[in-house]
Amino acid sequence: MYRKTMLIGCVFAAVLLSASPLSAGENIEDLKEQVRRLNQRLEKIESEKTRRIEKEELAGLMKEILDEAQATPALPDWMRNLTFYGDFRLRFEHQTFQGRQGGGTTVANPRVGEPKDRNRIRMRLRFGFTKTWWDDQMEVGFRLCSGDNSPTGANQTMTGDFSKKPIWIDLMYAKYKPNWAKGLEVGGGKVLNPIKTRTMITWDSGLNPEGIYMDYVAPFFGEFKPYAQMGFWMVNENGTRSAAGMNTGATLRDTVMFHQGAGFEWKFMDALEWFFGMTYYEYKNVGASTGGFIGRYGPDGQWADNGLGGQTPTQNAAAATQAYAAADFRQLELTTKVGWKLAFLPTPLQKWMAWFTFVHNFEDDYNVWNNPTVPALGGIGADRHFKNDPNAYAAGFQVGENSKKNDISIAYACYYIEYGSVAQGFGDGALGGPNSKGHLLQAIYNIDDFLTVGGTMILFQPIHTNDNPANANNANAANGPAVLFPHSQDLTATFRLELVWKF
Repeated sequence: MYRKTMLIGCVFAAVLLSASPLSAGENIEDLKEQVRRLNQRLEKIESEKTRRIEKEELAGLMKEILDEAQATPALPDWMRNLTFYGDFRLRFEHQTFQGRQGGGTTVANPRVGEPKDRNRIRMRLRFGFTKTWWDDQMEVGFRLCSGDNSPTGANQTMTGDFSKKPIWIDLMYAKYKPNWAKGLEVGGGKVLNPIKTRTMITWDSGLNPEGIYMDYVAPFFGEFKPYAQMGFWMVNENGTRSAAGMNTGATLRDTVMFHQGAGFEWKFMDALEWFFGMTYYEYKNVGASTGGFIGRYGPDGQWADNGLGGQTPTQNAAAATQAYAAADFRQLELTTKVGWKLAFLPTPLQKWMAWFTFVHNFEDDYNVWNNPTVPALGGIGADRHFKNDPNAYAAGFQVGENSKKNDISIAYACYYIEYGSVAQGFGDGALGGPNSKGHLLQAIYNIDDFLTVGGTMILFQPIHTNDNPANANNANAANGPAVLFPHSQDLTATFRLELVWKF
């Protein structure tokens, strides 16, 4: 720039000194034009020189990068398109029980009393890999997790005298989404739950079923996307159950579950979308499930599936050996969700979503297992409370979402789960299971894109309590006159604080 200015000044001075006053005045316009042209030429020269220098520097940098890349060993072919992922959660959980009474077996030993509050520190670690082929058409993956071998989660409570904690297989699957059939997905193994209508009352978020499934979303209708899906799930293979449906004998049966579903997702505009779906579940050979997770429980274990043949009144020692017909499930689940956006609110609170779900069990077998085969037990099975209780309901809303730093979400849900509506053990256990009603409130905040902190409060009570004379703890001749249980559990309150890191 300095040289350019000096050069223009010299040209200007030379013209002035070489001309008479008259000729200088006459040629002033010519002088300005020469200066302008000279200025343009100098600018072009400088620009070309700058670009040449920049190109030389860029070429040198690229050469260094290529040389370094050639010196670095190449990844093995099997590691291409391989992704590592996982998450870690640290949770403090406090539970308090108000009015909860323990169930006794005799008049002399009723074990009546409130249990103490419970405090737990729990950890969850999950990590795994996914591998894709053929432009992401084929995916195979697995994930390992902490926990106590529960089907509904990977929580590990801090206990056990500082013992080592186990690692389990949480996911192990393969799925195929062919380019020649857009919208189709076929998968199998221990998979992430693909059922679109699932909610907390039917499926815990940490439960990963085992089986095969097919899911199809029609791609022909723009923002309106109808779907259909079906699946075959192996609950327990080669379980023991007699042909009569009791817990005696040695007939081998497979406990399986089928599901078929259909519905749609419809995005009207950027600010409004709607989901509606229905799923039909059918369980086969429930009595052959040795895990004890497909039972149905009254308050405080008043009735429990023994896992081998059906219902046993666990609060009567004499009746505990008597088997009743197994609980069956043919369920219809209807779920709808509506999402919308309120642009006038702060960005973290603009997204809203409301939902509702209903579940009906067509196999309400009350009239079957209500008739004990031993009259001397004093009619232990005649609990009129649990007649015709095949339905479950839940509704809630969520404000905001959690995807990046400073995001926040607030969620609320209420639920009413009748005794004969859903399978005990597969839904969210913190809700109390069948024969419970309650509320859930949760808030989550993103400290950064991968780290969140949150709190949850859950309150639930039994729908029916153990106050029927037919369910007395000693309602038989051996124990003397019937004595009623007090209310089994009037209120259970759970409070949680959580820190979650995703990687």
